[in-house]
Amino acid sequence: MFSPSMAWLNSRALILGISLTLFTGGAALRAQSAVMVVDSFNKKVHVAADAQAKRPVGGIAKIATAMVTLDWAAASKVGVGVLATVPAYAFQISDAGTIGLQPGDQVTLRDLLYATMMSTDNIAAITLGDFVGKDHLARLGRGGHPMEEFVKQMNQLAKREGARATRFTNPHGLENSRPLPYSTAADIARLAIYAVSRPALRFYTNQSSRSITIYRAGQQLSVTLNNTNQLLGVDRIDGIKASSTPRSGGCVVLSAEKPSSVQVQADNSSLIYRHRMVVVILGSPNPFGEARALLHQGWAAYDRWLAAGRPITDKRQMLDQF
Repeated sequence: MFSPSMAWLNSRALILGISLTLFTGGAALRAQSAVMVVDSFNKKVHVAADAQAKRPVGGIAKIATAMVTLDWAAASKVGVGVLATVPAYAFQISDAGTIGLQPGDQVTLRDLLYATMMSTDNIAAITLGDFVGKDHLARLGRGGHPMEEFVKQMNQLAKREGARATRFTNPHGLENSRPLPYSTAADIARLAIYAVSRPALRFYTNQSSRSITIYRAGQQLSVTLNNTNQLLGVDRIDGIKASSTPRSGGCVVLSAEKPSSVQVQADNSSLIYRHRMVVVILGSPNPFGEARALLHQGWAAYDRWLAAGRPITDKRQMLDQF
């Protein structure tokens, strides 16, 4: 369900293949894909469809995995240069991953973050959860499984950022755990906005390729990662995550920033405005094509809004109302 503005329902939606259908009696939209396009600085929603529908989101959950890790690294002062060991149990709860990690391999948290965000490697995500979860339990003086503790931190992050219709059950996003994980386009937008507010994350999302080092049985192995975000570098897109699973379908979270603008005030002072758009699309058969078109649609709506003086005439169009 969502609060529609007729301006959102332009013909572009039909071109996108989102299959929007307007039910005038209930003033609600249904969509094949769940969509949210929001300005990350003002949190004004410019395009939305089924943004509150709970859906599987697959590896998009790794955004929370990365942010919990980065928050822990900053709070603990440990940083991301420390080595973590790939746990054997990782291969009991996930596929073999995309980069060839093996039990007992050692990799820095920094390189595990690259593998998690760029190559969407599930074993790397589990290794992050294992390492951070163990450290967190040790600092609290508690026993327990490190993965459960890490997932608890993922859900606490979601709750803190207002993503209350979200349930994470693992750090990799596969829908192979019970209960099943889920989120919404609106909640993923909230987490994405938090993520892009942290400059550290951009190191792990804005590179098309990256070499990392795996330490295995006394040997150093160099592995080249390729970013699964096919739109990286197009239309100023600098992140954030792409994923696809059988349950979630194609999912993309994009972030793009235009150059800042300066507005002279009546007293001759100047205000600098930054312009960043976040696009979330869940369950799409053509996630990259739809996401790019939605980004263009969002910027067009945003430019009209700026030209009108940034009016907030309908509070339902703000992210905190979704």
